[in-house]
Amino acid sequence: MEIYQVIILVAIIVFIISIFLNLLFNPLTWIIIGVLVLYSMVRRYLYAKQLKDYNEKVEKEMARKKAAYQSGQAYKNGSDDIIDVDYVEKDDD
Repeated sequence: MEIYQVIILVAIIVFIISIFLNLLFNPLTWIIIGVLVLYSMVRRYLYAKQLKDYNEKVEKEMARKKAAYQSGQAYKNGSDDIIDVDYVEKDDD
């Protein structure tokens, strides 16, 4: 379970307990809930940013490989990413 999900779960538990213990009107309860929610939002934002950066990196790598394949440079360099569809094994007979 991700840390921000744990934090949201803790905030919900604190909120429910505060209702039962009549702590809802205590400012400290709201400060704790606010901090936990803000932390969760920051973690989610950073995760989304990290995912976006990774996707951009993968797209750039794929574009580079596609350009190298189309130009024939990868084939000339002997890249393992290239499959030679014209390859025919010759019999020794």
